[in-house]
Amino acid sequence: MNRKILPLVQLQCLRLVLLFTLIFGLILSIDSGYSLAADITSNQPQVVQPPVNGLVSTLSDEIKELPSELIRWSTYWQLCWEPYPEAKEYELQTVLVEGKSPKLKRQSDRCFRIQAASNENQKSQGLLNRELILLMHKIQLGYRVRAVLDKNCVSEWSPVMAVGATTASESNGTK
Repeated sequence: MNRKILPLVQLQCLRLVLLFTLIFGLILSIDSGYSLAADITSNQPQVVQPPVNGLVSTLSDEIKELPSELIRWSTYWQLCWEPYPEAKEYELQTVLVEGKSPKLKRQSDRCFRIQAASNENQKSQGLLNRELILLMHKIQLGYRVRAVLDKNCVSEWSPVMAVGATTASESNGTK
């Protein structure tokens, strides 16, 4: 395939994926039987107030120069929060357009970091399609966090933070 056409084809494909994601999200939001509310069972831990707060999400870029005027870059999204009194650990839940994941990620750290976008392209193109890739994640993917306390007790969930969205000044420094 012609190298000049390839970036245009990639961009069109990303636009189509974004369009289908938006349509799918609209269909789900119109469906009256659809609910994001979690099922309550007798094995659920006791939930206490307040929720985890002080959430801050940031983006950081890492760029590696390659031969032939190419670069390989990655954008990382990081979510951090304030310490919760008496928290032993924290649980993160993935929230998708389709609903909340039943699987929880447990960790002791107060920050969570994932790769939100990446690409390999000509250096002259910069971070090609970065904003479009981040926009797709903002629409489709988010996380929320809660504190895990003693004796089958957890805090309320924090608000959902969209992957790719930031609450603080965006960091574009390279590492």
